[in-house]
Amino acid sequence: MPLSVIQGGGGQPYVRFSIEENEWMQSSENGLEAFDVKSAPILIDVNKVEMGWLKLAGGRDWQPWPDNNPQKLERPSDQHTQGFNVKLYSTKLFGDEPVRELCSSQIGLIDWIKQLYDACEAAPEFATKVPAIKFGDAPKRKVGKGSTRTPEFEIVGWKDRPSEMAGQSEPVRSDPPAAASSPAAASDDEDFVI
Repeated sequence: MPLSVIQGGGGQPYVRFSIEENEWMQSSENGLEAFDVKSAPILIDVNKVEMGWLKLAGGRDWQPWPDNNPQKLERPSDQHTQGFNVKLYSTKLFGDEPVRELCSSQIGLIDWIKQLYDACEAAPEFATKVPAIKFGDAPKRKVGKGSTRTPEFEIVGWKDRPSEMAGQSEPVRSDPPAAASSPAAASDDEDFVI
């Protein structure tokens, strides 16, 4: 009897973004499969985003910074770079594995998560709900000698954290979220399907 091997690796189902192909992919039993990120909103647990050190060469090594503070964890090697890890949720896009991990050290995605966090942090819902994000284009831009892509997004509403995401650790930040109002925070529209 031959050995059975799942090509996607093990562990948490995940999502990746290819800058070169401008394509979003998700893990599956058949390896990575492209999907249309623009076809439905995705819940992104930005309140619980983890920043840390990520090494991809020679095998993925993710080491989160305690309290999202880079001063609390020495850089493990020259191959480790700043990265982030965040959970995404969509039954429409991700099917039987609705919770997916997005972990990246790409400059464009780091810019995206910072912009998303800044946009969400001011909303009163930030402490208790999860934003529903509609992705837009990801235009290419020059960075140093190379190029990157930073996905555009729109906050289309706020939802209660799905029970599948509830088992995660508490937010890893020392400052309480701001209680300001924002136009995106006013939308709690139930007309979209996650």
